[in-house]
Amino acid sequence: MQRHLVDEFWCINVDSTAWSKVLHRGTRREFKKGEQIVSAGELVTQLRYLESGSVCMKRTTLDGNEKILMHIERSSLFCEVPFFTGDEIHSSFNCHRDAVVYCFSKEVVDDILEMYPCIAKDIIRTLSMKVSVLSNQIASLGLDTLEQRIAKFILLRYNLMNLADADLMTLGTLRMKDVASILGVHRATLYRALKTMEKMRLIKLLNENRLQVLNIEALAALANH
Repeated sequence: MQRHLVDEFWCINVDSTAWSKVLHRGTRREFKKGEQIVSAGELVTQLRYLESGSVCMKRTTLDGNEKILMHIERSSLFCEVPFFTGDEIHSSFNCHRDAVVYCFSKEVVDDILEMYPCIAKDIIRTLSMKVSVLSNQIASLGLDTLEQRIAKFILLRYNLMNLADADLMTLGTLRMKDVASILGVHRATLYRALKTMEKMRLIKLLNENRLQVLNIEALAALANH
């Protein structure tokens, strides 16, 4: 299946193995889907490594509006910026899929950085990837139409899947509300745009959080217009 080049703008897949040698220095914690791992307004005193599962980073306003900033997949650090800056965090981290997280205190992190230069390189690599993803997100929110953002989102999902069954694509554990938040719109606005793309014969909406890709080349052309 041909892959279509699209800049990642919401999902972090670092897949780091550097931390495996120091996990014994951290505190192991388990979280179930929906549990909050880090709260907005918290002073972050521990660096966290996601061994398995996935974590959602979101920003919530006082009146309850939410924006999903990124999803972090297994084998990656998270919450490192407020840990190193010492500032209160303005976003929250919630468990999206059952997760195992290792927490490291500042004293332990300082010790690890002296002993393992590869850990320092991994932190730089992880932060660089997140800057790239968030830069792509800002650019897409500011420059792309909603239909273009949807096309990019579909292409990113498409590239990860082996679509042998008539190009049927599932959103997996994501709800339509989550997709709308990632794309920076209300769910009703997203649904209207999806219906427009359905009328354009680009996709077909199905039940159970699925859709059928009808014209992948036209979607790619729309995404890169």
